Amino acid sequence: MPRKGGQKTMEESLNQHHFILPALILGFLFLRSFNPVCAQEGATSVAAKDRPDVRHNADTLRQFNEFGSYGLFINGIHAGLHGGSAGLQTTYSYRNFNGYREHSNDYSHNFDLGYQTSPSENTSLQILGHYTGGVLKRPGSLTKTEFEQDPFLADPRAVNRDEKRITQKGDVEIRFEDHFGESQEQRIEISGTGQIEYFVRSAKEYKITTRYIVGLTARYVNEEKLWNHGSEFTLGGTLLHQPERKEEYENFGGQQSDQLEQIEVEKTSMASCYFSENYNLIGKKLNILLGGKYDHVIYSVAEETQPARSDTKRFRAFTPDISLKYKIIPAVTIQATWEMKFRNPTDRELESPDPAYLYNQDLKSQTTNTLKASLKGDLVKNRRSLFLKSWVADATISVSQIENEIVRYEILGDEYFRNAGITNRFRLNFHTRLEIISNLNLSAGYSFSHYVYQSYITQSWEEDVTGNIVKLNRDFSGSTEPNIPVNSLNLALAYQHQVWETCSISAKISYARLGGLWVDDANSEKTAASNLMNVFAGFNMKFGRFICNISGGVSNLFNQVYVVTANMNSADRRFYNAGSPRDFNGSVNFGYTF
Repeated sequence: MPRKGGQKTMEESLNQHHFILPALILGFLFLRSFNPVCAQEGATSVAAKDRPDVRHNADTLRQFNEFGSYGLFINGIHAGLHGGSAGLQTTYSYRNFNGYREHSNDYSHNFDLGYQTSPSENTSLQILGHYTGGVLKRPGSLTKTEFEQDPFLADPRAVNRDEKRITQKGDVEIRFEDHFGESQEQRIEISGTGQIEYFVRSAKEYKITTRYIVGLTARYVNEEKLWNHGSEFTLGGTLLHQPERKEEYENFGGQQSDQLEQIEVEKTSMASCYFSENYNLIGKKLNILLGGKYDHVIYSVAEETQPARSDTKRFRAFTPDISLKYKIIPAVTIQATWEMKFRNPTDRELESPDPAYLYNQDLKSQTTNTLKASLKGDLVKNRRSLFLKSWVADATISVSQIENEIVRYEILGDEYFRNAGITNRFRLNFHTRLEIISNLNLSAGYSFSHYVYQSYITQSWEEDVTGNIVKLNRDFSGSTEPNIPVNSLNLALAYQHQVWETCSISAKISYARLGGLWVDDANSEKTAASNLMNVFAGFNMKFGRFICNISGGVSNLFNQVYVVTANMNSADRRFYNAGSPRDFNGSVNFGYTF
């Protein structure tokens, strides 16, 4: 049975927070009355450019509004205070979107607060806070037949279950940085984080998770010369502890029933340390970077309803990397890199498809070896020229081999994960930007991806001819990885012009072509390629201390129907998720500098 009585649902409580906006305005006026000033007037840290800047040159108040098709609107307020070497920023925003598909609406409240001060010339202290709360409805995926009939419908199962995610999350981070040494060439950075999360996942079951996170990160950097050559040595590490409690109830049409099915208490402990040495071998022409990282992750889970059931998983690895960067000429640089990466499964990915186990007993960590070469250059740079004032370009080729790649699959709306054996990946990226005439820029980007399973034998959940979900032995060796386009192309033409001293205009037109997507590891179906055109125009004004920005645009100008992403490896072949149809959007922002 669903819950009854006068209790407000979490959705109703979240939707009653509109009082925050006027409260922030009053709070800003109050804060401005004391305008905090540090004793070290005007002092700035040596490495201010290296960290998030929460300072302002002047006190500011800005109100922003965005709107668009399908009930999209985002509005909020930003306030900033500056006083000597201290600064304070605060932002609140509310987002609402009705969605272009059935059962895809969402809304959220977001609040950010940042404070920074420099107690002395070479030290900095930051306090950062963030809160978000909202609801996201999930429309599910469609079969090919359903997609061809109406791509903007929802999966009937998702509607019947009222599939959604309800989130409330808050975190606080404190960062400290200090420079020391004869020439301030050494620095230490320490960051502590605390976070509380409460979220609901309504799918086959109604799951409530309460999570606490405590983390500590430290880093030491030394930029002293080594053997009369430039050097930057870094040593750091991270500790994280994350206990959580999961309650699972029967899902009664999207409502929590009174029937408690399971309680799990889970803990995640993570520890990592790393080092790197960036050494200048030859003048400013040749650099070598050596590094390494060690990760150790422990997951443990116990079922409170049956205390005898528990499980523990451990993942650990050391991963090195090396990189050489060489400047052929001042404007052209080549770089070669070999790196090894380790990825452990997340606690969510470890959920077992077999109810006899709490953790997936077969899921392993993923290891990637990558060779990469890149070429970057400022091919033309002549500000005095009338045409072709600048031309920059970069190209990258990478070859990777992945052992035990973590692959997603879905059974009737519930997602699980398995390992592929060995995956080979080849990728080519090219990007260039030309300033044709003053303030008229043409940019182009192209990528080619050839991702193939070299060896991949697994048990796959699939729907048989009678409509039942069965487990079958499959060999997907030689298949192309799903959900990744082989070819993608992006073109954009942008122009900006200063009409008067207090007014400027800007415009942009862009085109994107994405290749089709394989929808499963068997490569049984492939989506069509898409061609998308977007246009944008903006108008900026500044009169004394007052600033106004007005902009608008159209996305998917020709209203093409396309698949934005595939629900890969769906047992009942619900692979298709439509991208947004033609979408009109705009914004009006006002600001004032005190």
